[in-house]
Amino acid sequence: MPLIRPGHKKVKRIQRRGTSRGYEPSSLGGVLKQLLVSQVRVDILKLFLLRPAVSYHVREITRRVGTEINAVRRELGNLVSIGMLQSSPQKNRIYYQLRKDFPLLYEVLGLIIKEEGIGKSLVKGRGVGDVKFAFVSIPFLLGRVAGSQDIDLLVVGRAPLRKISDVVKEEEKHRGQEINYAVLSEREFEELKKRRDPTIINALLQPKVVLTSGSENYLTL
Repeated sequence: MPLIRPGHKKVKRIQRRGTSRGYEPSSLGGVLKQLLVSQVRVDILKLFLLRPAVSYHVREITRRVGTEINAVRRELGNLVSIGMLQSSPQKNRIYYQLRKDFPLLYEVLGLIIKEEGIGKSLVKGRGVGDVKFAFVSIPFLLGRVAGSQDIDLLVVGRAPLRKISDVVKEEEKHRGQEINYAVLSEREFEELKKRRDPTIINALLQPKVVLTSGSENYLTL
């Protein structure tokens, strides 16, 4: 199996926690509506979800999203109030960071990843070939450094390795860490799954953002 660029060391898998304080499952539909109501908010979500380990202060966020500081303050307040961001004072500044126990985190992360970064490059990019099935690991997206047998990105189909490698290198540069990825033909993938290859089985069992439609058959074990 062409597993490429193994990670440095193994770390604990990031587990999804329970509902964040003050929000019950019955209210999640309303929270989702609150999340996606303005372009400023979407731009702020992209900033935090594409670099989930990074905290930002207001002026840095304003500079990165390119809008007025009052609009940024308002949207940050909204995102804190629904439990997606947390704020903490450091010296004379207030910093904001993504909360990984936010109950809709996986769903919102999936929406953003398909529109930005490595997900967009694989789903909508030119020259990536005939990709039948592809996913990105959610633990990786939330900051996991992969062990040698972890798969951060899996691509199945007739995909040119050089093009996929270029996409991965660009994402590595953005994230500042190496990415474990595998590019397999459909036959290779099915053979490994049939043999119950532990690397493939573990990859399929982990939380993930599936980038391709009609992938149900590939997900069955």
